[in-house]
Amino acid sequence: MSPATRRELADVVVAALSRGDAGVARALIRRVQGRVPEDLDVRAPCLAALGRLAHRVDETAFEGLEAALLEALGDPDPHVVREAARAVAKVPVEDHVRIEARLLEIIDRVAVPERRAVVDGLAVVGSERASAWLHAVSGGDDSDFARRAARAGLLIERRAARVGPAVIVRDRVLGSPHRVCLRGRRGTAGIVFDQAERSLPPSLAGATEIRDERSVVVNWAGDYAGLLAVRTGGEVGLEFPLPNAGDLTARIVAGLSAPALEAALRAWTDGELRFRLAFAQGGHRRQIVWDVATRLAQHHCPLRNDSRNVPWTIEVDEVGEGRLLCLPRGADDRFEYRLGDVPAASHPSLAAALAWTARPRAGELVWDPFCGSGSELVECARLQPDLTLCGTDVAEAAIEVARRNTTAAGLDPRRVHLHRGEAGSTRPGDGSTRPSLVITNPPMGGRVAGDGSVRELLVGLVHRCGRALAPGGRLVWLTPSPQRTREAAHAVGLVVEERTEIDMGGFPATLQIITRPA
Repeated sequence: MSPATRRELADVVVAALSRGDAGVARALIRRVQGRVPEDLDVRAPCLAALGRLAHRVDETAFEGLEAALLEALGDPDPHVVREAARAVAKVPVEDHVRIEARLLEIIDRVAVPERRAVVDGLAVVGSERASAWLHAVSGGDDSDFARRAARAGLLIERRAARVGPAVIVRDRVLGSPHRVCLRGRRGTAGIVFDQAERSLPPSLAGATEIRDERSVVVNWAGDYAGLLAVRTGGEVGLEFPLPNAGDLTARIVAGLSAPALEAALRAWTDGELRFRLAFAQGGHRRQIVWDVATRLAQHHCPLRNDSRNVPWTIEVDEVGEGRLLCLPRGADDRFEYRLGDVPAASHPSLAAALAWTARPRAGELVWDPFCGSGSELVECARLQPDLTLCGTDVAEAAIEVARRNTTAAGLDPRRVHLHRGEAGSTRPGDGSTRPSLVITNPPMGGRVAGDGSVRELLVGLVHRCGRALAPGGRLVWLTPSPQRTREAAHAVGLVVEERTEIDMGGFPATLQIITRPA
């Protein structure tokens, strides 16, 4: 068998083994540890397969690999050394000190392909010793080696800088006004704007404007917690300009180096200013991410790009003039009541948008005929605690989840009535009182069969509300078939108001308010 054919066969075998399980990983480790001469030719592909398996199997499957790696890194076969060094960068290892020492021991005596792999391994297990070597080494004419060495040094410095937790501080004010973006689903900007105008204190909130179908911008000088009064906006972020000079990397670095951005992030952060970079137009853009991290380090910028336990995501938006949206992570407690979920249940911010539109009134009986995880009922109670809340669903599992969530939200159990039942036949509550508010995000899209039954379900609920609603009562809901439900409502004497079309993740639904005349 020629060397080329052997390499081709090895690649096929590695690809197949890389789809294996923990048992395959253990078998590969035994093969790597083999002492029989004929085993030597398979050690390199076995190590390559183990590296690929690292993200598929539990780390307990790699017991014994660390010793095998230490031995393989000293093997006379350069292919074995290369694959062992590559595996160090991927598989779980505990004794970083010994692995690092072995990598540093061999790095000056191996050939260029193996040196590149060794540097990749040092990027994962290296300490100050490796960092010193990487800073001193010259890549010469090998630009790929120089790039890998710079990346490894940056990763080592990043790990060393994680000296303590970095968290968002909810109750510290910005001091001076900054632009804050409140971002919800496409089509909800008008609702978010209305709640922001009514909920944020004028002493801290300046001019508020709708920027597009999903975004509202407000000038804000207060703390992070104060902005969470706007429950209809799913995301809250500080907004800063993206300078327009230079390539995208230079623009991002210039924006992140702005004193105003640093001051605002520092006001809301305890600990180091670590962030993860994201892109509004999609894609990982790994090279740009690394170039940004490198230049920030070179400029001694206090912001540090990282991938773990960061308090901020900074999103780059290149549309129009461009902007940097700084999104706090891990401090939003608006929807912590949601201990459980059911498939395709409403996102809480969408439930909050329905509740805000419905404006529940004191003393009302509120019914959600497709209650799912109960978010619409909880959000109604957040706006008006003096309500009787009724929820039905055909799935008993959904009722149990809704019960857990309403309890976690602190709702009075005497005011919450949840039970299994069909929307078309169930009488909400004890049946003695008609609901004056029906609020729901009904089954639609991928949640139901594509045979037209969803339209029958929605039309049936409209007819049901025509009979069940108290005079002056209303149905506030989202419908993917607005014309059909509008016609059905008019047919039974109900009045229809259509507010906005909302993106439901691939298809639109119309927010309707259907009222029974008093």
